[in-house]
Amino acid sequence: MDSQELDTIHKLHRVETKIEELQAVAKRITDLLQYVSLNMQGIRKILKKFAKHVEPTKPSPGFLALEVQHPHEPGWKMMQGTFLPANVSEQLDDMTSHTTLVAAAAKVKHHYDKLRTWRSSLLKESSQDLAGAVAADDIGTEIENVLKSMDDMHRMAQRNAMLVHGLGWSERRAGIFEPAPIDELAVATTLGLVLNCLSSGLYMANYQLVLPNIRDYLTDIGAALSMAGVVIGCCDIASIPGTIGYSVWTNSSFKAPLISSAVACILGNTLYCIGYDTKWLSILMAARLLTGLGSARTVNRRYIADFVRKAARTKASAAFVTCSAAGMALGPLLAVPMARVPTVQLGFLTFNPITAGAYVMSLIWLVFLAVTIFCFEEPPIRADAIDHSKDSIPESTLQQPLLSEPPSPGGIESGQTTENGNDYISPAKIKTSAAPKIPSMRSTLQPMIATFCILFLLKLVQQAYLDSLPLFSGKLYGWSSSQAGLMLAVFGLTVIPVNTAVGQISDHVSDRGLNAVTLFITAVGCGLLMCGGRPMWMYFLGGTLVFMCTVILEGSGMSLMSKIMHPSLARGTWNAGLMSTEAGTLGRLTGNLCLSLVSKITGVNTDSEVYRFGFMLFGLMGLLTVSNLGYMLAIWKRLAA
Repeated sequence: MDSQELDTIHKLHRVETKIEELQAVAKRITDLLQYVSLNMQGIRKILKKFAKHVEPTKPSPGFLALEVQHPHEPGWKMMQGTFLPANVSEQLDDMTSHTTLVAAAAKVKHHYDKLRTWRSSLLKESSQDLAGAVAADDIGTEIENVLKSMDDMHRMAQRNAMLVHGLGWSERRAGIFEPAPIDELAVATTLGLVLNCLSSGLYMANYQLVLPNIRDYLTDIGAALSMAGVVIGCCDIASIPGTIGYSVWTNSSFKAPLISSAVACILGNTLYCIGYDTKWLSILMAARLLTGLGSARTVNRRYIADFVRKAARTKASAAFVTCSAAGMALGPLLAVPMARVPTVQLGFLTFNPITAGAYVMSLIWLVFLAVTIFCFEEPPIRADAIDHSKDSIPESTLQQPLLSEPPSPGGIESGQTTENGNDYISPAKIKTSAAPKIPSMRSTLQPMIATFCILFLLKLVQQAYLDSLPLFSGKLYGWSSSQAGLMLAVFGLTVIPVNTAVGQISDHVSDRGLNAVTLFITAVGCGLLMCGGRPMWMYFLGGTLVFMCTVILEGSGMSLMSKIMHPSLARGTWNAGLMSTEAGTLGRLTGNLCLSLVSKITGVNTDSEVYRFGFMLFGLMGLLTVSNLGYMLAIWKRLAA
């Protein structure tokens, strides 16, 4: 044997040593993946077993809730509340995603491929006798079996992880009920999230922009003040079909709806300024209709639901809610600095405190449009009909029941052991038990109606109060439009701290109890507003109660809906998030129309007419609130999530 062959043997020995080391690492990774799989499987089985004998704990704001699904019943799910802090979700996400283990497995396979290639080249260079001797004792077969076991265990861990989801309060508050996508489909970019959150906030700012100046605008163009509600409500008239259209549009694109909504808002603001100079009420109403078509909140919500990974979804949902609240405050707040701008004639257009806000919003929307066109990355379309938890998983593994009978000795696979040293039981060998029954749509109909009525009512009462504030403050208290705008902005800025306070106290109160108490206080606030602004402190006390309670109702109502809705409404185009958006939009529209109808009946030109207007408007709001509370109490037991 010459020196060259000795050198080749030495190199082959080194390669085989490295392969043995990789084999040991691969076995370790396989054990860790099995540990992940057994833990997620254990959580699922324990929760299901517990729920058979004890009613599941209700999810509470500020705490983590676990949603458990069945491995072979896609429509079945169970929500289990915990008293774990919401940040524990990140630790659970680390186990469910196990990205470090996945990366380590990929490196092991990569290095093995390099070593196998090197080994093959060494064998080609060696003598025929040496190559035959080495091939007869091929170490590659053993490690390839280990790598195959590692891949199988990775698929098993991924499959078990997809059946347990951590769901935070912020997600339910944002109207996002579907489980997060698997990591391979979580392709949301930071810029994409920022643009979607900005889209929601800018639309809310544009919607609220007209509130402080609507009385002065209508007076300047010679229109009746009773048309204020109709003008504001034109946004909601267009938003109802527009929201449905955008939701359907997201089945093929996310970028196009964002561009379309931005263009609609730019055109709406432009027509708003043109309507002031032409003195045409019809142009003003067309401007508001176009602004309503700029509502892409269902697009923004679905982008977060479909493309944000589980670990980041809570932060994304919180950002969505925060931007919406900030936009609600920004619109009226623009009236404060705009009140100081001088009146300037730009050709046939007038730039003054009434139209300045629309020009500013147009510029902001133009910047948003440019960034969206050139920088937004269109995500791959996620087909709701595909069950991604079954991708790359053997069919036999999808038949594992939540609770199974003890396996027979024949159902044991070799080479796999549990942490107790016993053989690991393959899910394909376990006897399938009967799946739990999915609640019927009929059994959840009345509770769903109750929650939709709450979401409808809160927007109705809230919008009626916000629309009426400039009329009352201007006519009875002599406030300017900038003062009314500042008051509306203060209300908008309270949304975030109020929701934070709700999260602190709601672990002691059930969602249905919180909704009932809040509806009662809303009725009390409407009773104070019925006094018609006499005295002033009573009007603002009643208004504060109404606004704060409607903010609380939005969070607690969405949370209650997430627990009692039928599983089929969790995802897809016609999901509960879309329907809750439509309920809120319809509530705002009804509130605007009620304001116009009542002001038409009573008039709002004199103090006495304003008093009668307040008595009739908020008397109607109080009656609707009491009726909603009565219906909720009538089906109280069915609202126990």
